Amino acid sequence: MANDSEIHDRLSRVEEIIEQLDADECDLDEGTALHEEGEELLTEVREILDEGSGEVVELE
Repeated sequence: MANDSEIHDRLSRVEEIIEQLDADECDLDEGTALHEEGEELLTEVREILDEGSGEVVELE
């Protein structure tokens, strides 16, 4: 079962990718590879969330 750090790590990487793409720090091939990596990470996060128990915990 996945834990919060697995989701957090993936989302942090997605944020890094978005920042790189927004900053125009890469060429087309690198940008395409980063986009694909981001899509894969988001798919993994969705799968992790779908496997959850459905229990919602309110954080303070």
